[in-house]
Amino acid sequence: MKDGKLWEGKNNIGILIIQGWTSYLRQINPLAESLNRRGYWIYAPVLSGHNSSPDKLEGVTWKNWQEDTLKAIDKFKKENNFHKIFVVGVSFGGNLAILASLERKIDGVVLISTPIFLRDHYWTILTANFLSFFKKNMTKRRTKILVDKIKKPEVYNSFPIKSSLECFKLIKKSRKALNFVDVPFFIVQTNKDYLVAPYSPWLMYNRIKSTEKSLYWMDAGEDVHIDFVDNPEKYGEVIDGFIGNIKKK
Repeated sequence: MKDGKLWEGKNNIGILIIQGWTSYLRQINPLAESLNRRGYWIYAPVLSGHNSSPDKLEGVTWKNWQEDTLKAIDKFKKENNFHKIFVVGVSFGGNLAILASLERKIDGVVLISTPIFLRDHYWTILTANFLSFFKKNMTKRRTKILVDKIKKPEVYNSFPIKSSLECFKLIKKSRKALNFVDVPFFIVQTNKDYLVAPYSPWLMYNRIKSTEKSLYWMDAGEDVHIDFVDNPEKYGEVIDGFIGNIKKK
């Protein structure tokens, strides 16, 4: 794990943001800045194989990402005397946050467009497994709306197929872990996500053991997985509201 990015806050609450698979750290900048303006300390670690080039993902396993996440939580806690600490997982980073909530004492988890089921879930896994015997890398199919809006790439344009298989293992592991989760949870999901199955957030909500949990549907355009480009303040507002409710207890 490389060193990540820190935004110093004004209150004594820390928020660790875990990036999504194949992403550059700059993807979460709008969200981090929105939360930081509300007084929170923000730390975003760089997961193994990320914030660099697709070839760096070769040989990296989901266990490496899990270890990165736990080390980042420990580092953030050790270097700061927070009253409370929260973990925000972006996309596949949320799957890591689910697992981390079972291994570290944290005060709440926010999942942003986190999949426990993808669209065409089993077909996607089957296809990736088949292709892994014949191809090394896969080019992403990016929707036109993303190409038009984003000047600098926020995610890799391609990826090692075997790395996607590690993601599928992570999803399965986190899905099984939901029944044991017992910390406050907040799920934020765009309403027309091209990646996450529409029933996935509801299944996640119902399986989480926590008594304090809620699901918020973000109104975004067609084929929008994460809406940090247009609506970072809305994400900041609803996450701030979730944390505010925990602070009162």
